[in-house]
Amino acid sequence: MNDVLSRESSVPSPPPAALRAFVDRVALWHIGFVWSDELVAAACDALVAGLDSPALCRLAGLSRREVDYEAPLLVPEVLDELGWRAPESDPRTHAAALRALAALTVRGELSPGRFVAESEWLVIEEPEADRRLAELNGAYGWAEWNDVPAVADLDAGALAEARRLSGL
Repeated sequence: MNDVLSRESSVPSPPPAALRAFVDRVALWHIGFVWSDELVAAACDALVAGLDSPALCRLAGLSRREVDYEAPLLVPEVLDELGWRAPESDPRTHAAALRALAALTVRGELSPGRFVAESEWLVIEEPEADRRLAELNGAYGWAEWNDVPAVADLDAGALAEARRLSGL
């Protein structure tokens, strides 16, 4: 299901969409793309969608004042209770974060240009994706440097790559 997090036990399967949404937010949080308070919202969404664990409930109940300190402690516990392994900072984590960024782009929550810019520093060790994203990043940079106002072709190419990477 996810390259970063792997199934460790055979607990009853929660709703796949809820689990994927939560795992995507964890991967994005792990690379610094989303704030800790967004994890609280993701935990609330996960509970409403049917995921359940004591640590997930505690994460969903964190206040803004405590979230930055408590979330890093709770996330591994939540994932463990859901039968998943916490991500490490490596190409698998980056690949999961890239897939999550791509899914946000396909859903229209992130612009194609921002998708390319945010993915620039992610090392995923997939030569085709690395090459294509580097080409797109260079083309966006060239367009910006030369004040090219219309980047529709670049956006279309970035969106196509996002679709391919997200699997949507």
